[in-house]
Amino acid sequence: MSLKAGKEALLRKHYTEAIAILTEYCQTSFDKISKDYVQAQIWLVSAYKKTGRADKAITICEQLATSSDPQLQKWSQKSIATLQEILNLPPSDRIQRNQDVASVVQSDPRRYRKSDVTLSLPARYTYFLIAAIIATVLAVIGLQFLIGYSLALIITGEFIQLWFQLTAIVTGVVSILLFFMSPWIIDITQKQYHRIQWITLADLDQKSPESVEVIEKFCEKYNIFVPRLGWIEDDAPVAFIYGVISNSARIVVSRGLFECLDDDEIASVYAYQLGRLRNKSFAVLTFVSAPVQILYYIYVSLSRASYQANSAKQLWQVAATCAHTVYNLSNYLLIWLSHASTVLSDRFAAEVTGNPNALARALPKMARQMLPYNQPAMPTNRLLESTRALGICDCQTMTAIGLAMEIAHAGQTDQNPYRVFLWEICNPWRLWLEIHSTHPLVGKRLKGLTGYSRQLGLMTEYDFAELLKEEKKLNKKKLYQNFWRDLLIQISPFVGLAIAAIVAHLFSQLYNRWLLLSLSMIGLGLGFMFQGSLRYPDFRRVSDTDLVSLLTDPYASYVQGAPVQIPGELLGYGTDDFYWGYAMRLEDQGGFAFLNYLPNFHQWIIDPSNTIKNLEILRDRSVIATGWFRRSKFPIIDLSTLQPIMEDRPKQRASLTSHHQFWNNVGSSLLVLVGLTTLLLTSKLF
Repeated sequence: MSLKAGKEALLRKHYTEAIAILTEYCQTSFDKISKDYVQAQIWLVSAYKKTGRADKAITICEQLATSSDPQLQKWSQKSIATLQEILNLPPSDRIQRNQDVASVVQSDPRRYRKSDVTLSLPARYTYFLIAAIIATVLAVIGLQFLIGYSLALIITGEFIQLWFQLTAIVTGVVSILLFFMSPWIIDITQKQYHRIQWITLADLDQKSPESVEVIEKFCEKYNIFVPRLGWIEDDAPVAFIYGVISNSARIVVSRGLFECLDDDEIASVYAYQLGRLRNKSFAVLTFVSAPVQILYYIYVSLSRASYQANSAKQLWQVAATCAHTVYNLSNYLLIWLSHASTVLSDRFAAEVTGNPNALARALPKMARQMLPYNQPAMPTNRLLESTRALGICDCQTMTAIGLAMEIAHAGQTDQNPYRVFLWEICNPWRLWLEIHSTHPLVGKRLKGLTGYSRQLGLMTEYDFAELLKEEKKLNKKKLYQNFWRDLLIQISPFVGLAIAAIVAHLFSQLYNRWLLLSLSMIGLGLGFMFQGSLRYPDFRRVSDTDLVSLLTDPYASYVQGAPVQIPGELLGYGTDDFYWGYAMRLEDQGGFAFLNYLPNFHQWIIDPSNTIKNLEILRDRSVIATGWFRRSKFPIIDLSTLQPIMEDRPKQRASLTSHHQFWNNVGSSLLVLVGLTTLLLTSKLF
């Protein structure tokens, strides 16, 4: 941004735009004593004064007063006196004295004093969205063509030019029909298992007046019909938009959203949905989500059938698992588009409301409200799971943030739980987690929203400005050394497979066609063995810690467990599809942690009753857990031992020993032995 552009915006009385341009110019300026830098600071004082932000103007004047220039010192001192008089007036009087902002909304220092502001964002994000829309549409059409052509080849058994042309025509027709029918398909699927109720603006006005104001201004400005408003009676906080034409869009929210957010935060969520409507990404997301919703509906139907079936129950469960897997894989079609759309929609919400801090508060609050559904061994919320890409955030990456917000809400720790965002903005493994998420991570989004707050001269939420300063002080070398080490651990089985393939190719003349298979099993087994030996390091350096320290550690590994020891109370246990064994919850003084427990073969497979008995004895007791902490999809501790702190029940003594390393060694050793046996039995040398 140039100094000239800031001056022009100031002369046009576009004070918001002027603040954004001049702030960015000052931040990127290297010479803090140059004439241009001082001039930019003076214009910033004027812009802040015009918008009623005398406190920000005084801060700049105090900095200028330390200059060696006598004239600048005199001007600064005089300006401070004038601004201090304005600051001492009641808020209403400050607005009345400034005719340029007489119609602006009065609010606190964390919210700008009017809506419909202009915020800067690099143009590349718009190009990313356009590219994502084109790529997503081509990918879906191409996938339909491949499925159709594969079926044609199976039926005919040979390549025919006529079938190729016919498949292309049918694919085009089906794609057009699917595009216009997709809102209707989502209407049906959502109605089947969520029972959407349609409400009016008058109904919404009773719940969130500011949301109604945002919607009405948007529709009037862009000359479109008011979107159809949906309401779902569900405790999970959800908001999503779908449709293919702007005049027939639907915005659906849940009761849980209104239970956890304030009025201005709800308005920012609606503004986010209108942002997707404005950038047209909602139409493509609807087009792709319709068949994905059908897959989820099939999964739900098969899952219900498995519970109701009197026979072949396992067969129904396998079919449901397959449908769920295909549904999860199909969400990857939407990831690039959803990420690109989210960046622009976040900015649009901040511009429309003039309140980027509202959305910054809303996302972590929603994470806390989602926490009961984002835990191992807890029932999945169908509404959250089925609207991952359509919604405002991805529930599957919100657990760590939800835990931190729960800790902050309880206020039982002296540490800063908001440091949890550091991992999501600086740890290299955040990129891996983001690849599998339908939305950018919350920490990354809050970083962008904090930038918008700075452009408007607002205070930031969650001390995020201080977190960004701390980010710069982190040891980047350590972060990336840990990352490359963890990456080697993560891919070691695939490295073993690659080495096996190379060796099989080199010695293909000595052995028969079983060589590749046998060496692959050996390589895979050795890779898993190497992975397990590094994933679970020894306990010579185990440290006593707590959940807050683990969550707020920006160096926490996604792969390699850190030896930890945590005292707490065992709340409960259960089984989970994501982890083998038993998932448990341990509450410490700050919050609660997730534990993954793997019994030995006899306790797990042959006679699990003794394991259940020990778990029942330890439940609701003070225990000390030793294990390996990893910051993965769920921040989890792979348990080593679990023992009661006090033996207050002599007749009910119990302790648990987990066997993660044992099962890793058994599995990898079996692969190596089977590979070696196959190699010996099929060798031409014998």
